[in-house]
Amino acid sequence: MKRFSAFIVTILIALTITPSAFADSKQEANALNIDQLSSKIAEYEKKDIVLTGTVLGACGSGCKLWVGNENYKQGDPVALVWAKDNAFKFKGGIIGQKVTLKGFAVAKYVSLCPTEQKEQEKKEAEQKGDDKKNCDPFKKEGDKHEEAREVQSITFFATSVEYLK
Repeated sequence: MKRFSAFIVTILIALTITPSAFADSKQEANALNIDQLSSKIAEYEKKDIVLTGTVLGACGSGCKLWVGNENYKQGDPVALVWAKDNAFKFKGGIIGQKVTLKGFAVAKYVSLCPTEQKEQEKKEAEQKGDDKKNCDPFKKEGDKHEEAREVQSITFFATSVEYLK
């Protein structure tokens, strides 16, 4: 009887641990790094995602982090991370530590069209009676895509954080 009880206890413990182990590996498989996020920000913007990266900098009060690649070089993409609705504070002294963040990203864009060119093309469009905004110098005739813009910065609003070793 003792062996049977020990067997049942072992099975119950295994069943309790197994789902969380699979959930973590599944979460890691779906996690994006900062390069993947920045290259396809339009696809992931304002959607719930998992972001992994290395803490490059942190606010002393624990209100924000800067997350990037482990081998960060100046000019590489970085995300500024805030706790959504200030729901929690980040740990102190974690620069260089890897983290997994759940939440959503928002990008700030900068237009690649000079202001003077926008004004000139707007005047030309008004003279032609056309409402199109064709300030993108890389557009071809008849192309109706948005004007050219580049991601200036990425802000990530974290709903949870996991500190990895």
